[in-house]
Amino acid sequence: MNTRKFLRILVVIPLALAFFWVVVMKIIARIGARLGYASPCPASLAGLVDNPLRQRYMRPVHDRIGIQAGERVLELGPGPGLFTVEAARRAGPEGRLIAVDIQPEMIAQLEHRIRQAGLINIETHVASAYELPVSDASLDRAFLVTVLTEIPDPRRALAELYRTLKPGGVLSITEEFLDPDYPFAFETIRRVEAAGFRLAERYGNFWMYTLNFEK
Repeated sequence: MNTRKFLRILVVIPLALAFFWVVVMKIIARIGARLGYASPCPASLAGLVDNPLRQRYMRPVHDRIGIQAGERVLELGPGPGLFTVEAARRAGPEGRLIAVDIQPEMIAQLEHRIRQAGLINIETHVASAYELPVSDASLDRAFLVTVLTEIPDPRRALAELYRTLKPGGVLSITEEFLDPDYPFAFETIRRVEAAGFRLAERYGNFWMYTLNFEK
């Protein structure tokens, strides 16, 4: 194999993989969602969502969510906890972070992370997005990061989130383009406003955006 051919292969393979991930996987994910086959990221792939590169470029998300000291906050679909610890720190000792995930394996990884951080203002639950272990109108804020489109029935989940938030409470939705389930911002806005929320703040760009809605 000559050098030119070898270099061509080195270029083509990454491009083909990128095309598959960015285009083909998105098409598959959209078809699956329409057929009711949406599902969360498997616990076995937790390393893909919790790697140093993603940790770096997702840093602005915490500021955009806007958690304030003393707030009672829900994180739906925390996975291995990339955002959980910092969110709990921002809520402070007078606040509370409630992390809910449907996968026991993810909650186990999250609890290990919490123990390492030494935080005591976090509670974890293995529960469905349709039956949140939270009282009516008891939350100041709820946030989801690349999670909403992984829920088979987002409309039902949004209704449940609406139930748990106080009047004036904030629902923060973040999406990133590299996620196979990525929805365009206008799709997220339309879906969340149909559940009774009002768009209050918008951050980011096509690559990664955060939308904050008020109840």
